[in-house]
Amino acid sequence: MSDRSLGTKTHKMTEGNPLRTILLFAIPMILSNLFQQFYNVIDTVIVGKRLGTHALAAVGSASSITAVFVQLATGLALGGSIVIAQYFGAGKTEKIWQSMSTSVLFSAGVALVSTIIILAGAEPILKLVNTPKEIVGMGAGYLRLYFLGCIPIFVYNALNGVYVALGDSRTPLRFLIISSVLNVMLDLFFIMLLQWGVGGAALATAISQFAAAALAMKDIPKLLKEFQHEPNAPLFDKTLLFTMLRFALPSALQQSIVSVGSVVVQATINSFGPAVIAGSAAAAKVINLATAIPINYSNAYANYVGQNIGACKEERIGPGLWNSIVSCGGLSLILTAIFEIFPEHIIRLFIEETEADMEQVIAVGTAYIRVVGAFLIIFSTFMLVKATFKGSGDMGWFIMTTLLSFFIRLFLTVGFAHVVGVEIIWWAFCAGWTIALLVSLARYLGGGWRTKRITGPDDV
Repeated sequence: MSDRSLGTKTHKMTEGNPLRTILLFAIPMILSNLFQQFYNVIDTVIVGKRLGTHALAAVGSASSITAVFVQLATGLALGGSIVIAQYFGAGKTEKIWQSMSTSVLFSAGVALVSTIIILAGAEPILKLVNTPKEIVGMGAGYLRLYFLGCIPIFVYNALNGVYVALGDSRTPLRFLIISSVLNVMLDLFFIMLLQWGVGGAALATAISQFAAAALAMKDIPKLLKEFQHEPNAPLFDKTLLFTMLRFALPSALQQSIVSVGSVVVQATINSFGPAVIAGSAAAAKVINLATAIPINYSNAYANYVGQNIGACKEERIGPGLWNSIVSCGGLSLILTAIFEIFPEHIIRLFIEETEADMEQVIAVGTAYIRVVGAFLIIFSTFMLVKATFKGSGDMGWFIMTTLLSFFIRLFLTVGFAHVVGVEIIWWAFCAGWTIALLVSLARYLGGGWRTKRITGPDDV
């Protein structure tokens, strides 16, 4: 066991007031993802305003494909993050260097395979999800250029998991601020000055991902400098990989199932035509911006749980959860009010007033924002409760509740969209979140998640 003093950038979450501890850690994480979502919104606004509805629809259709691989990267990174957080909480810091390098190398290998798949099969994949033929070409071009940054996306997620697991949520914020500003500047340069179309938007994102990954790799030695490390230890450790995969594979599988299912949902949206695709794409960017707050708050809380489980301080978890629900729920209610009052004004930011199908795009986007926005507090509470399972290592229930929420959405969408109308797709979100929350609460109150830790201070 290592008893070395901790660097100033790492952060023990096993002491002090739970709310203050979580908030200090969560705020940089929330801001980081908000910047990331912000440049996605800017991407969409520039595409919609400068290139038109069809270009916006092409990016919207392609984004459902990119999401599959981004979620896969997130799922793989989770395994390394959970393992590192628990080793850190238990004081076993000698395992952290190898855990980090193993996670990064494995993620990069998966990213390489993913890139090859997209470069070879962009058009067939888009056709498979009912993308209208008039936008397939634009969508394929976007995908191929976007995936030039696939390896950096996977590497960055793996490294971000290390920073977060060790309690350093401020450094990734700096990386994302820089990459977000770079993305927006390149958007303006490639699209407005060079007139490169949707390909310019994809290339801007790819370059910004390279920048974020490079910055993360440059600074990681500073974070880990005070931890023990065997100079001759292999960078890739199979035993550690198997431990990570215990968490990562179920999560990655869950993320992949959800993402592939989201492609099916997108295929249903695509069948309604370019105007519906464009309206839903614009609204989705706004909702993603809003859900970034509870998602990242829950990630902070999950690391709080991981460190306290590792330190055998389970009594701190209940107060941490309750305070998180109250504070994050309050923010969600503010966003709900905004979405209910100004939905049309928000959607108009994404489209040219001269577009022939403007009214249909606005109607679709407005309905999406109003319905889904009304259930943000349900989503927020659901994310926090199931984050308890993720942080404790209770991955079976974490995955099960996630899949339950999604399959309800998938069933309602595929089964009823062409019977009831496209609006059922937005209501399906809400039904899935509500039912999954009730199931998650039952598991949390049952307390079975308390027995899932992989290590503790007294373990040999």
